[in-house]
Order: sequence, then structure tokens, then C-alpha cells
Amino acid sequence: MRFLEIVLENVGLYSGRHAFDLTTRPGDGSNVVTILGHNGGGKTTFLDAIRLALYGRKALGPRTAQSTYDDHLLRKISATASSREASITLSFVRGEGGQEIEYSVKRAWASRGKSVVESLDLVREGRPISDLERPDYAHYVEELVPPGLSQLFFFDGEKIQEIADDEGSVGLRDAIRSLLGLDIIDQLQTDLTVYTSRRVDRQTLDVFERLLGEKADLEAELMRQQEARAELQSSCDQAARRVERAETAYRGEGGEHARSREEVLIQIRSAEDEYADLGLQLKRMANDLLPLSLAPTTVQLLQQAATRTLEAGGFTAIKRFIDTFEQRERVGEIWTEQHFEELRAGIETETSGSARYIFAEPDWILRRIDALSSERKTDAAQLAKRFDKARERRAKLKLALEGFDSGQAEAALTNLKEAERKLGALDRDLQLSDEGLERLLRELEAIERRFKSEETALKRLAQESRGADLAVRAQGALAIFGAELLKDRVVRLETEFVQCFNRLSRKKTLVSSVRIDPADFSVTLIGSDGVEIEKNGLSAGERQIYAISMLWALGKTSGRQLPIVIDTPFSRLDLSHRKAIVQDYLPSASHQVILLCTDTEMTPALADHLSPHIARTYRLEATSEARSTTLFPVSSLSEELV
Repeated sequence: MRFLEIVLENVGLYSGRHAFDLTTRPGDGSNVVTILGHNGGGKTTFLDAIRLALYGRKALGPRTAQSTYDDHLLRKISATASSREASITLSFVRGEGGQEIEYSVKRAWASRGKSVVESLDLVREGRPISDLERPDYAHYVEELVPPGLSQLFFFDGEKIQEIADDEGSVGLRDAIRSLLGLDIIDQLQTDLTVYTSRRVDRQTLDVFERLLGEKADLEAELMRQQEARAELQSSCDQAARRVERAETAYRGEGGEHARSREEVLIQIRSAEDEYADLGLQLKRMANDLLPLSLAPTTVQLLQQAATRTLEAGGFTAIKRFIDTFEQRERVGEIWTEQHFEELRAGIETETSGSARYIFAEPDWILRRIDALSSERKTDAAQLAKRFDKARERRAKLKLALEGFDSGQAEAALTNLKEAERKLGALDRDLQLSDEGLERLLRELEAIERRFKSEETALKRLAQESRGADLAVRAQGALAIFGAELLKDRVVRLETEFVQCFNRLSRKKTLVSSVRIDPADFSVTLIGSDGVEIEKNGLSAGERQIYAISMLWALGKTSGRQLPIVIDTPFSRLDLSHRKAIVQDYLPSASHQVILLCTDTEMTPALADHLSPHIARTYRLEATSEARSTTLFPVSSLSEELV
């Protein structure tokens, strides 16, 4: 198979029509097409376009939801295009029955509001395929170029890194089995089982066919629910984005305050009550003795005056007592006039200048002054501090609500709650979907166990007829042949890998042999000293070389003639490893190699080594805004890099 041309119309950065002539001349060693561009210039879009043209939704993965695929197509329409339509046309030739047959696949799509209309056209030798219905075009293209194989021939730095980090998957292992031709044996084994089932009695056949039908129904239902689950996951992702947008809008409308507005109002009412209560306590203290604490000197004078007045009142009572006593006693016998004069003189001396006029009883005044203690003053100061704090708290809470548009925020809050409600419902639906999938998987496992049991019984019963016996023997032979074929292919793969790795590696004797597990294709590297080499002990560049060598060895072992499209293969390689890739890998990896790289990866020195093998070169020039790119054919890669 060889690519002839790919035409991109309004795809990604390719606004308008851009045609790449991909023909090569492997006969004279010119097997490389180079596409040079800066990061973000459209190289990865080119690689994705090949996958998209061939596989449509499956280009994004085997379990991609239709809504996710529609969004992907919408994003792939050029933002600067005059219309909301895009298409990819891929032309290639393929060997069939000793002849080269030319095919052209055109996948087009257009935006219709929020939906996408997609079409697929397939032309063979310049004419529509008359014996094939349009709905079968996609399946036919997948038979021409199986999706499992494409990931080993159309790959980028991410795929290289996946293999380098030994992050294999079931899909990758299945692709390797298909690449090595082992899937054909598996299919033949299944076909023979169906054949033998038709040679036994009707009752046993009915049981087998019923189980086979139940198994097919469960697998179809599992596929349907997996796709529904993918759709649901896409809806969840969209709902999560809506929640995020609603939260952003809500915050923009002052929602941080609005969300707890009722709580803030409650706090304000509490602060108002506390403020009023403390103010009332302060007023009571102000109406009592508290103001006297502001004039301690005056209070002291008042205390002294009240004390003297109280004392003067006592002397007056004594004087009245003396006068009364004098009137009752006869003067001249015991008490003389002289005695009373001396008593009065003493009292007048004590009370001279002491009496003051005050407006209350002096003892009441003294009791009130005693009540004005330092402890009472401390209580008043603490009460005043609490009053100030309550006033500040009330002011801050009121300030928090200033400038708040309750109508807009409440609308934003309503939208946010609705978005969260929908997201919660979708999350519950997703959980139920996962539980349903787990239940289906358990049912499918149970059916498969019964199916295997009945299959074994059928094989045993089928031995009663000659045809069935031959089929069973053929199955046994196939099992032996499959095991031997796998062993042979694994040995060849091991040999090819060691040769490829040592050709590309700077350390030519780093790996002397390799062991590949036929069950899971895990790889063990053996050094020249016979000791196992841990892959995590290799440098980043050596792991890249390991991955590229594995892809190269798989291609050589399979014998499949497919073009190789490789995007940015030099990202983690030093200069010597880049030189090895350019000199040894690219010229012999395939009859057609399409290399996508940046000008920092492809230096002038590397271009000089690669130039004899270059059939044609293109340069991708992006606009300064990086919204579109332009395609320029280049006559010489070396001159372009100077």
C-alpha cells in the first residue's frame, strides 16, 4: 500500500484547500516525504487527518461517544474558513491479485447549528463501488487498512513514549497479533467450532446455538451500554463544565456573599442585638456614677466635705446635749459655770470652719462614693471595648452586603444549583451505568464459561462423524500450527529487534539478545554479559531507540507493505541517535516514509544525510496569530534549513 495524495479543506489550521503529493520513488531510494514546520504549525493535524479519513469515530478510540466525536469534528473545522464545512480526501494504491488498485476515500462534515452532518465516499479505480452499499463503506475501508495495524504504522512521539515506557495495552497486543497474522488462526478456530456444531444432534445444536445467541446478545448489549456510558460520560463532562461556568458567573455577580446572604443577615441581627444591649448597659452606667470617674479630684473634695459635714453634725448634737444638761443640773454645786464654758470652748474649737453646705445627707454621699470603686471602673472599660467591637463587627457585616445586586446573584445562584442538580443526576446515572456494565460483564463471563463447556461437549460429540472428526483434527493441527507460528514469529521478531536496536543504538553491543513472552509480548533485554537489562536503567534516548526499534522489527517481521507516518521522532534523542535514525531507519523502514518534524529536530547536517532519500519536502508556515497555516513545496531540505 502507498499513499498518493491527501487533500485537506478547512481542516484545523488548513484554511482553504491544501493538497499534499505523497508519491515516492523507492526504486531509486527516494522513499521519504518530509513535512517541516514549527510547533503548532499543523504537523499533528496532518497525522490525525489520515486516521480520521480512514476510521472516522474509531480514530479517537474504540469506545468514543458520538457526542464526543461530533465535538471533535466541530473543533476540526478551520476557525478562519468562510464556511462551516470541512473534508479530507485520501488517495492510495493497494496490491490485490498481483495488481495495484487505486482507492480514494473522502470524509466530509459540516456544522448544522450544534449538530454535525458527516458523509463518507469511497471510489475504486475512479468509479464508485457498485457492489457495495454506502453504509458498508466504513467497514470496507477498515478491512483494507485494519485500525489495529494503523497504530503501529501511523504513530507519533506519544506512541513511541508509550512503548518506551512499557505501557502496553490489550489493544496494542491485539494489534501485534494481527500484524503477525495470528488473528487469522483465531478466527479459523472459531469457524471450525461453528462447523462442528452443525454435525451433531439437533438438541445439542439447539443448546449451543442458544448459548451462542445469548452470548452475541450480551456482547451487543455490552457494546451498546459501553457506548451509552461513553455518551453519559461526555454529558457528565459537559455538565461539569456548565457547573464551572455557572460558578464563575455566580462569583462575578457577588455570589460569594450571596451564597451565605441569609447567614450574614442573621449575623447582622445578632450584632445589632449585642450592640444595642451593650449600649443600654453603658447608658445605665452613664446615668449612674460613671461620669464621676472622669473628675477624681472633685470627687475627693466632695468626699472630704461630706466627711467634715458629717463630723460637724456630731459636734452640734454634743453641744445641744451640754445645753440641755446645763439646764437640768444646778450650777454651783458639782458642775460650775466654768466647767460648761470649757466644754463649749472645746467643741467650738473642733467644729470651727468644718461645716459645709451640701445638698444631700453626707452619709448617703459617702456610701455612693464608696460604690465608685476601681473594679466598677474596670467593668466599664471592658464594656466599652465590647461595645466598640460589636460596632465594628456590625459595620463590617453591613459593608459585606454593600453593592450587592441580589436579583442577578440570585439568578446566577439558581443557574448554579440547576447545573449542580443536573450534574448530580448524571453522576448517579453514570454510577448506575457502571453497575449495569459490571452486571453484564459477570453475566457474559458466566455465559462464556457455559459456552466453553458446551463447545467442549460439541467437539466430543462431533467426533462421531467423519467431517466433524476432520474438523476437530484440523483444530488440533491449527492449535499446533498457531503455537509453532507464534514461536517462529516471536523468534524472528527477537532477531529483527536485536539487529534494529544495535543499528540505531550508539552502544552497538549494549543488547546481545532479547526474550519476548508470547502470552503478553513483554520484552526482556539481555546484555552482552548475559545479564538482564532493566528498561528503566536505559537513558531516555535509549528507550526512544528501543521503541522505534520494536516498531521497525514488527514491520519487518510482518511482511506487510504499509507506509509509515511518524511525527516528531527526535524529541528525546541526542545527535548521534538522530543521525542513526536518519541514516539507518528512515531509508529502509518502508517503501514510503512520511516524516513530520520541526526545524530544531532536523538540523542541516541531518538533512544532508537524508537528502538522497527525500522524494519531496513541504514547509508549513503558520500565521503570526497561529490561526492558519500555509503549505509551501520546498525544492531542497538542506537549503531550507540553512
